[in-house]
Amino acid sequence: MKKRFLILILFALISGSVSAQSHEIGVFLGGSNYIGDIGNDFLILPNNIAVGGIYKLDLSPRYALRAQYTYAKISGDDAESKNSYRIYRGLNFTNSIHEFAAGIEFNFFDYNLSELGRASTPYIIVEAAVSNYDTREDGRTFNFILPVGLGFKGRLTYNIAYAIETSFRYTFKDDIDGYYNGAQYQSGLDPLGNPVYKTIDNSNTNDWYVFTGFTITYVFDTDARSWQHLWERFN
Repeated sequence: MKKRFLILILFALISGSVSAQSHEIGVFLGGSNYIGDIGNDFLILPNNIAVGGIYKLDLSPRYALRAQYTYAKISGDDAESKNSYRIYRGLNFTNSIHEFAAGIEFNFFDYNLSELGRASTPYIIVEAAVSNYDTREDGRTFNFILPVGLGFKGRLTYNIAYAIETSFRYTFKDDIDGYYNGAQYQSGLDPLGNPVYKTIDNSNTNDWYVFTGFTITYVFDTDARSWQHLWERFN
């Protein structure tokens, strides 16, 4: 009885505050890659894991608000580059990222999970984000990030939706790989055995990183049909 009562209260609160809208809660699973001054130059080449949770509020058939937390690893290795200078230089790095992003999805076509209308659509992502990562000089730091991307989403069942997306994250800084423009690194030893240092001369400016993956979400509609499934589970 307590479980049924809590479900009814939750349904009443959401239904009373939002009309004809859908709420989605789920997970993001995918990969990440870095775009910058170390390693290869591919724009989309996931080589590390990225996982997180996502919430969406479908306000209309054409747009939805979204919030997402993501944990990801990123790395770069000059040995994987096709650039002869980078291969000779031989730098590499690894980093971990905690990111919280919030923004909006713009659907190309009408998409309404609370009705039996169009079941899939491509969409555009525009967000603002804050990330926490490690820097070589200052330790872990927070930074403002601008994510933009593209995706395709659809409905698997009335209550289950999926999405496949790629989003590029502009960092506004040049330190996510641990090497900023003008920094020095040890490039070898001189004939006397003393270390030789060279200065980083970045061919790129600020760093980027990319998340590519898919989401699976459970849909809660104010239409009560989705809540009926939860109700039945407790009978």
